[in-house]
Amino acid sequence: MVIALPGFSQGPESWAELARLTGSSRPWSCPELPATTLPAAAAELEALCHEGPPLDLIGYSQGGRLALYAAARGVLKVRTLTVISAQAGFEGRARSQRLRADEELASKIELEGSEWFAEHWAQRQPFAGLRERRPELAGQLEAARRRHDPAHLAALLRGMGAAAEPPFWSRLDAIEAPTLVIAGAEDERYVAYARRLAQILSHCSLEIVPDASHVVHLEQPHRVARLVARHLHSR
Repeated sequence: MVIALPGFSQGPESWAELARLTGSSRPWSCPELPATTLPAAAAELEALCHEGPPLDLIGYSQGGRLALYAAARGVLKVRTLTVISAQAGFEGRARSQRLRADEELASKIELEGSEWFAEHWAQRQPFAGLRERRPELAGQLEAARRRHDPAHLAALLRGMGAAAEPPFWSRLDAIEAPTLVIAGAEDERYVAYARRLAQILSHCSLEIVPDASHVVHLEQPHRVARLVARHLHSR
């Protein structure tokens, strides 16, 4: 089975095209991210999959961080791991700054609602510019964000935001599954994270996809699907 974990403010539908394009015979399960902490979410994933065969775990952004965290715990039976536009947490002063920023954003979402959030998020890096480069995709993403419950978004930021848990870069060497790390070439910060992941993970393939930024799997679905399909079929 393929378990695909979405990013913050995305849902199961965000994986539909990639699942179709990979042509995999394995069933795909695309759960919502729970509004809880990273350790609790990993435990939920472990409980969900503990009796089944080894799984193919895929995650994008916030879901990618959860995938890395869960794989590093060593409880899940992971056949292959794919992480897209993901990292293993902020360190030092950057973490405290991000914690404050996420709390401010969570409070603002609770106050202003999902309509305000959709407009605000579209103007943030690394999403700024998507309206010009991919207007149809940008519109789809913004419409999806408007459908989210503000309380759920705020809880996701507080519980599973990028700085909510201590960084776990030092634990990634426990991951034994073959791992595919993907980043969009125009997303410079996450290209750097991807290169760092590739240096740590012992069985890792790194792919930087041209003409794409943070939502690389939606900007370049055919290219990413080929990479993922090859990775899934490599075992």
